[in-house]
Amino acid sequence: MQLRKFRPVPPPPADAVVKKPVAMKGKADKPKQLTISVLGRVLKVACPVGEEQRLQAAITELETRVANTKYKPGVHMNEDVLLMIALNLCNELVDLKPKPAESSN
Repeated sequence: MQLRKFRPVPPPPADAVVKKPVAMKGKADKPKQLTISVLGRVLKVACPVGEEQRLQAAITELETRVANTKYKPGVHMNEDVLLMIALNLCNELVDLKPKPAESSN
């Protein structure tokens, strides 16, 4: 399974005027910039054209995990919430990876 990577878009300079992206002819393969919000932080991310629904599904999954983790004992700050989610995701990835065959000696 190949994972697609959504990458953060650097914020514009403080004195820059931010304009909404305009669709241009011949630029169909250029990633779109979408604005998302996670734990009260607003981020702009580049999303490949046609992958907007996949990104929305990932956002929904993250929001669900945040809601399920946020009020657990021992989890107090946003960083703790994201760390626990990251650890759980890594654990799920380890479970999905094929295990190496044990050598018989």
